[in-house]
Formats: sequence, structure tokens, C-alpha cells
Amino acid sequence: MGSLRNLQKNWEILAQEDPLWAICSDPQKRNRQWNEDEFFATGRQEVEKVLAHVRSLGLYPDASLPALDFGCGVGRLTRALSAHFSESWGVDISPTMIERAREFHRDNHRCRFLVNPTSRLEQLSGGYFGFIYTSIVLQHIDPKHAREYLAELLRVLRPGGILVFQAVDRYKAGLLRRLRGRLALRSRIQLLLGMDISSERRVRMHCLPEKIIRRVVEQGRGRIVDIQLTNSVEPSFNGHLAYLDQEPAENYVSRQYCVLKAE
Repeated sequence: MGSLRNLQKNWEILAQEDPLWAICSDPQKRNRQWNEDEFFATGRQEVEKVLAHVRSLGLYPDASLPALDFGCGVGRLTRALSAHFSESWGVDISPTMIERAREFHRDNHRCRFLVNPTSRLEQLSGGYFGFIYTSIVLQHIDPKHAREYLAELLRVLRPGGILVFQAVDRYKAGLLRRLRGRLALRSRIQLLLGMDISSERRVRMHCLPEKIIRRVVEQGRGRIVDIQLTNSVEPSFNGHLAYLDQEPAENYVSRQYCVLKAE
């Protein structure tokens, strides 16, 4: 539980300092420069892009069933999902993020928000959701807990339902970057000791390889239908999701998985 407590602590700080930029880290939007309408428009565009891609695979989410946005932050994607489904639930580890999500969506009766501080989604019933989406979330969670969350998402997914999630597969480092990594030994030791080495709050990246994901998905009675490379790991990700034709030469490799749960 220690890693989850630290994760919650970090996101509480980010939520209090600059909640919109913490989610979409466009450098030009730092220090509360995001316009609220523009910020939530990126969520609408992303959900529409994802749902269009899901339909292109011959899969059609049931709009009469509830949808879930896991790691919802202030509800950027929750709001967007509410336009397509009967209910849209947002779950996040940060109480401040959920408080602000409720403020942003107090007039949207299709949106519901929950704080979940553990690796079990105990407040959610099994088989409740017809569609689940999570992006730029699992990449910030320790792999052990990320696997547990993925299993829980499959548990709360209805048989025949669709889960779309993004995760980092691995890190590709060029020669220069590897050399810099060796020279940064002191900084890594400071990080391991929990020391701040700059004025910025660091959000760590974690990898969840495809072979592990396949194992968890199969155990949850799911089947991977499609995998896409995405731009979700770009440091300046501004909410505009893009599918990539090839992996980056270096940097983290981000993949979006589409999973269908067995009937």
C-alpha cells in the first residue's frame, strides 16, 4: 500500500497546484493557463476518436449501459463519455481531483465520481459497466498495482463489454540517453531515497509489458482485439490523442489495447 499512498500524495499536490495541467501537460498551459472549455474539448475529441476506432473494429458499445473512466482526474474524459452512455462514472485516487470533478460537473446528472484509494474497486459491482476507458493512468502506477487494477477493471466489465486502456510497454533509450542515465546516478539515488532534486513534483513512469497484460486479460476472461501505438507518453501531451504508425526511435513506447470480455 505504500506506493499507492505515495501516489495519492503526489496527485493531491498536483491537484491543488494546477489540476488541469497535471493531466494535460502542455508547457504553454502551465500555471493555470488552461481554458476550461478548451480543456474539456480535448476530452470530447479523444473519446470520439477512440469510439470511432472501436467501431472500425466491428465493436459497438451499448449506449444504454454505464461507462467508466478510470483515473478520471477532474473528469475530462468522464464528461465526454456522458454524451455517449446512460451514465458515466469517474474514479480517482485523489480526493481533491474528485472534489473538483464534482464541482465542474455539478449540473451533469449523468456523471458520478468516486474516490478509490486502494487497488480494489470495492465500491463498484461486478459486471456493471458496458464500456471502460483509461488513458495516461496505468503508466503512473507501480506495475504490481497496475496489474491489480487491470484485473479489477475486467471484473467490473459486463460480459460482452469493451475495455480500452493505455499502458507503457517499455523504454527505448539511444546511446546518448543511456550515457546521460549513467551520469545521473546521484539523482537516481536521491529519488530512491525520496528526496526532491528540483522544485518540480516528479511523476514517475512505469512499464507494463504486453506479455504481462495478455496474462491478466486472459485470466479476466478478456480477449485483446486490437493494439495501437499512441502519443500518450509525450512529455508535452496536450490531450490530442494520436495513433502512430511506428514506435519512436527512443522514449517510452505507449500502446492502447482494446479488449472484449467473453459472454
